[in-house]
Amino acid sequence: MSNIAEFIEIRKSIEALARQIIVCVEQNATQDSRKHLDEASRQLEILKTMVANDVQVIVAGRLSRQLIDLGTKVEKMKAKSPTGKRPAGKKATGKKEKIPVKPSSGEEPVIVVFERP
Repeated sequence: MSNIAEFIEIRKSIEALARQIIVCVEQNATQDSRKHLDEASRQLEILKTMVANDVQVIVAGRLSRQLIDLGTKVEKMKAKSPTGKRPAGKKATGKKEKIPVKPSSGEEPVIVVFERP
C-alpha cells in the first residue's frame, strides 16, 4: 500500500512542477523553467519504475507527454530570447542615417502591369 501512496505523492509533485513550468514560461523565466523541467524529469523516471497497474501506466504516459510538450515550449522560449541585447546604460546617440527615397541612378522605376487574357 505504501507503494501506491508514494506513487501518488510523486505524481502530485510532478504536476506541481508542471504548473510552475507553465508560470515560468508565461513570465519568460528560462532558467527557472529549465530547472523545474529537469527536476520533473528526474521524478518521472522514478515514477516509471514504480508502475504496477494499467492506471499507473496511463498516468505515467500522460505525465511524459506533458513534460515533453513543456520541454518544447521551454526550448522555443530559449531560442527566442535575445542574446545580443544592449546594456541598460548605453543609449543611442540620436543620429539617424537618412535612407534615400528615390533610386540614386536618377531614373524613375518602371511599373509593368500584367493583364489576364
